Amino acid sequence: MAYQRAVFRSSFGRVITIVIGVLMALALGSILLAADPAALLWALPWPVLGASVTWALMWRPRVVIDHDGVEVVNPFRTSLVPWGAIRRIDTKWALELTLERGRVTAWAAPAPSRYGVARVTAEDIRLARESSTVGGAIRPGDAVHSISGAAAHVTRSHWEGLRDEGRLDDAAVAVHSWHWPAIAAVGVPAVLAAAGLLLR
Repeated sequence: MAYQRAVFRSSFGRVITIVIGVLMALALGSILLAADPAALLWALPWPVLGASVTWALMWRPRVVIDHDGVEVVNPFRTSLVPWGAIRRIDTKWALELTLERGRVTAWAAPAPSRYGVARVTAEDIRLARESSTVGGAIRPGDAVHSISGAAAHVTRSHWEGLRDEGRLDDAAVAVHSWHWPAIAAVGVPAVLAAAGLLLR
């Protein structure tokens, strides 16, 4: 079975990150160029914190699907989920992979709002994978025009193909790791910002 690597991330989130980054850079510049920048030192961590939080929440998250499985990169944690470790694929709130123990929810692939049900088309239902249909209908989060639906569709296509070929390794387990640079990028300016308020 041929696998084509697919990456899902929010284009809107990347735009927001750039906009916020520019605004925070301007705020930082205005502090440094103030008549008495020393008096505003307490404010320096806040633009850095705003930019780093936006980067962690909006830019960093993504879902990567390839022949090894699904990599779910969330703001501060990454999960590598082999195909055989997946027990169920859902999209009630976001792309969610149910494992033997626990679940992995993809921050980068949220389901559309409840109003998204009005946008589900016959084409969405026709393209839906077998494991996503219930009574001939699908959830709004499974509509392929949504990021959760598109990610779920590709994931289900690979997973069902391997299952039907009897190639799923049921002994496979997911590997989770914390992303310490992202935690530090948010935590350090947060601590400095709090300290600045206390010492102001």
